Amino acid sequence: MKRLYTIIFALMVLLSTAVSVEAFDQKSMTRQSSEYASASWTEVRGNTTVETSLSVSKTDDETRISVSVYTQGPNYWSSMSGSTYTQDDVFKMSKNLNSASLSDIEIEVYCWSRDETGTYTNERKTVTVKADWVGTGEISDSTTKYFSKYDDYTSKRIESYCSREAEATGSINNIDLGTSSYAWLSSSEYTYTSMEK
Repeated sequence: MKRLYTIIFALMVLLSTAVSVEAFDQKSMTRQSSEYASASWTEVRGNTTVETSLSVSKTDDETRISVSVYTQGPNYWSSMSGSTYTQDDVFKMSKNLNSASLSDIEIEVYCWSRDETGTYTNERKTVTVKADWVGTGEISDSTTKYFSKYDDYTSKRIESYCSREAEATGSINNIDLGTSSYAWLSSSEYTYTSMEK
């Protein structure tokens, strides 16, 4: 009987320890990945210069697309810019940054202009933007790790980043922009782990 009580007591101690560890061990993990693409075009039409820029930023939650067009002439100028957020799968990028594509998406833009007479105008309108990227430069990547411990709290953070130069083609309202004068592709991943006892 004494041996039976000893075994039961030992089991109770083990169970108590297990419950204690489970009760006080708290572990959490956060992971976030993102993809980014940008491009700019410069076109000279006689004495008029048109500068166009496009950027796409995609996270696990949504994609943000921004576009701007600035036209400068001898006695006039015009500016158009806007951005939109979407949860639709409109942007895709290959894992090795070889290519990326933005399918047709509508963006509401704000337009300002001044003509040769000095008259200013402004309006809102919707444009359709589309673009494709091809990686051209060498891939640059880096990984950074951070570790900290304070009393019973431990945390670890890992940040990975990858990028390369690219060439882009695109269109606005089906008007071809040609080949970009500058383009860029990048991706990143962030992981944060914490544990408290």
